[in-house]
Amino acid sequence: MIDIQTKIHDKFAIEFKVGFSGREDVKDEHFDVNTWIFVPNGLDINKDTYSKERFYTDMKSNVRLITPSFALKDIVGETAVPYGNLKQAVTDVVADPSSEHRSEFEFQLKLFGSIFKSSIRDAATNISKNITDSLTIERCKQFTSEVRRVLTDFRNLSALMKGLPEELSSKYAFADEFMSHQVEIRALRIIRVMDKQNDPELDLARKELEQLFVEEETYKIQQGYSHAVIDDEKNNRQLVYRHSLLKKYIESALFLKVNTTQDGQAVKQISFSLAAGLAMMVSLLVTMPFTKYLGNYPSLIFITVILIYMLKDRIKELTRWMFAYQLKDKYYDNKTVVSIKDKQIGWIKEGMDFITDDKVPAEVMTLRERTTLEADNAFLEEKIILYRKKVEIDQGLLKNHYNYDFKGINDIMRYHINFLTKKMDNPESLVHCLDEQHQLHTLKADRVYTLHIVLQFKWADQIEYKAFMVVVNRNGILEINAK
Repeated sequence: MIDIQTKIHDKFAIEFKVGFSGREDVKDEHFDVNTWIFVPNGLDINKDTYSKERFYTDMKSNVRLITPSFALKDIVGETAVPYGNLKQAVTDVVADPSSEHRSEFEFQLKLFGSIFKSSIRDAATNISKNITDSLTIERCKQFTSEVRRVLTDFRNLSALMKGLPEELSSKYAFADEFMSHQVEIRALRIIRVMDKQNDPELDLARKELEQLFVEEETYKIQQGYSHAVIDDEKNNRQLVYRHSLLKKYIESALFLKVNTTQDGQAVKQISFSLAAGLAMMVSLLVTMPFTKYLGNYPSLIFITVILIYMLKDRIKELTRWMFAYQLKDKYYDNKTVVSIKDKQIGWIKEGMDFITDDKVPAEVMTLRERTTLEADNAFLEEKIILYRKKVEIDQGLLKNHYNYDFKGINDIMRYHINFLTKKMDNPESLVHCLDEQHQLHTLKADRVYTLHIVLQFKWADQIEYKAFMVVVNRNGILEINAK
C-alpha cells in the first residue's frame, strides 16, 4: 500500500512523506506515483524557463526505512525486541570491541532512539486528539509511567558499558540526550493543547506532565546536556542547532544508500545515433538524383547540397524527438538504486515533463476544480508539470535485515518553491471600503497565488487520488488545504 503525509516543512518547502509498504505474500512490489502540479498564470514557469535540472534541484528526496512500529510499553522489557537487540549489542561490544560490534552497537542505539521517537509521538498524539475525553488523566498517568520505564531501562544499560572507549560512550550519550529532548517536546505539546481547553478538570493530567518535564530538565542539567534557558538567545540558538544534529545522527540509521544515474542512457544514445543515421541515409538518397541531372550546373548543385544538408538536420532533430517521445513512457529521467549494506533492495525512477490539458486524465482535472473563471486555460495560461515516479521494492531482501520486520520504505520529497516566487507581486495589497457610517477604510490584504497539486497512487489493482491546494505569496507558503 501507499501512505502519504503532507505538511509545510518551512516557508518555502512542501513536504510529501510517501510510504511504500508491500504485501506479505508478494516478493517484488511495484508502485506508481504521478503528481500533477498546476502552476498559476504570471509566474513565467514553462519548459524554457524551468528546466528539468532546475526542477530536480527544487524537488529533493530522502529515502529511508519505515520505522518499525512499537507501542511505548513494548519497547523495553526482557522480551522486547528493541531493548533485546540493544542489550545484545552492548554485551557484544563490551566483550569484543571489534569494528563489526562497534558498528552494530551504534546502529542499535540509533534505531532504538528512532523507535522511541516514533512511539512517544504516537502516544502523545493519541492523548492530544482525545484531550476532552474522561480518560485523559488516566492516559497521562500511563504515558508518564511508560516513558519513565523506557528511560530507566535504557539508562541502566550504561552500567554494562564501563570501560568502553570514550567514542562509544559519547554515542550512547547522544542517544540519551536525544530521547530526553523528545520527552520534553511531547510533554509540552500535550500541555499546550490542554491549556487551550481552559478546563480545570485537566489540572491533574497537566501536573503529571509537568512533573515528567521537570524530571527530565533536572536530569539534563546533571548530565551537562543542552537545555532551554529563558532570556538566553545564544544558548537557545545553540540548543536548536544541536538538536538538529542529534536528530540527523539518530535517524541516519534508517536512511538507505542511494545511487542515482540517468535512466536508459544507453538506449537513448543508441536511438539518437539511429536518428542521425536515418537522416544521413535520407539526405544521400535525395542528393544522388540531383547530382546526376545537375552535373553541368555546379552552382545549382552547391545550393541543392546546402538545402539538403538543412533538410537532413531537421530530419535528424525530428527523428530524435520521435524516438524520445516513444521512449518517454518506458524510460525516465533518473533511476535511483536503493541499497542496504551494498545489497540492492529496490529502485526508484523519476521523470518530469510539461504537459497540456488534453494529456491530463479526467479524474485529475475534476480534482483540480477549476472555477468557471479559470476554465478557459488558453486565456489562463496555467502550466502543468507532470512528475512521474515508479518504485520497486524486494520485500524478501528488505525483511532479512537487522532482526526487524521493516514494512517498506519512506520517500520524503520536499518541493522548494523559491524559484516560483521570483516573479510574484508584492505580498500585500490595499483594499478600500466604506463602513456602516460611510467612513472610508483602507485595509491590507494578502496577495496570494495557488498551486494545485494532485497525486495519483497505483499499486496492485488499486488506484487512489489525493489533491491539495497550496496558498503562497512572495513571502512563502501560507497554508496547505486538502481537497
